[in-house]
Formats: sequence, C-alpha cells, structure tokens
Amino acid sequence: MAPLPPNSTPRFKFNYTVNNTDHSFQVRSAGSPSAVGSLVDAFLEAIADAIYGLTISTAEFAADASDIFLPVTTGIEGNVYGTGFAGPPEENWFYGFIGRSAGGRRWHLDIFGARTLGTDYRIVPGESAVLTDGIDVLNASTSLIAIDGLAVTVYPYVNCGNNAHWQRAVRP
Repeated sequence: MAPLPPNSTPRFKFNYTVNNTDHSFQVRSAGSPSAVGSLVDAFLEAIADAIYGLTISTAEFAADASDIFLPVTTGIEGNVYGTGFAGPPEENWFYGFIGRSAGGRRWHLDIFGARTLGTDYRIVPGESAVLTDGIDVLNASTSLIAIDGLAVTVYPYVNCGNNAHWQRAVRP
C-alpha cells in the first residue's frame, strides 16, 4: 500500500506525565473533543490497574490536512489514572495496542507507564483482564479511526516493551 500523509485525518494529541517524564499519544477521530475525551477516559480507566500514575496535562487538535495542533478542552485534563511511581528501568516500559483499519492500514497506540512486560513482551488474551478491558473499550468505539479514515479493530493482545530512546537516555 502506498503511504498516506500523516495529516490525512483529524488528530487529537494527549500530553501526559508518568514517572516524572512527559509523553504524548495521538488518537485519530472526527468526533468532538468531549467525545474523544470520553473515549480516552474510559480507556485509561479500564487499564488504570496496569499502569503507574499517569496525569493528562493538555489536549490538542489538528484538523485533517493541517499540521498545526491547537489546544482543546476534552474534559479529562488534570485526570490521574493508575497509581505509584517507577524509576529506572521500569520508567521506560510501555504497552503497545495495535490493530488494523477496515481498509487494512496499521494502527497503534503506545502508553508509557506499564507495570509489567509479561513473560514474552506480549500480553495475550486471558493473561490480563485489565488490558483486555482496555482493548474492549477501544473496539467498542465508533469514532476511533486509522490513517485512512476507516474504523479500527484492535487486536486481542498487547505488545510490551522498554522504549529504546528512554533506555539510552538513562545510560551514563
């Protein structure tokens, strides 16, 4: 498949802090800011027991065909999900939710603050009810889209990892 421009759909960027480090993730959706905020809130609530304390700081929106993100209010700014704090090396751990659009385009959502990497860097169905609940929330969404603007089906497993960028950043 030929690549599509990154700005081919509306995007929401959620900026957050976990383990004293700032991160962000993007959600593609043509929904309203409050609708997307509700989706992200339900997702993060579902996985809260599997993550360290994560605080949403701000949200931004970029319309399709635009690369400019402007602040928006989604209703979840300031919300805290999960508990606790991790230092090295756990502070770099993340969960990778992946799937495909109805048109076959890849989709992913990485969240830092993972409490476990599983036994083989993948959490499969039945291994974590909490992460399965998060997948169910994403799959139940009618507004989540991929880069091609089509609905997303999230796979029933979650990849886990130790982010290489942050891993190198803590080396002496």
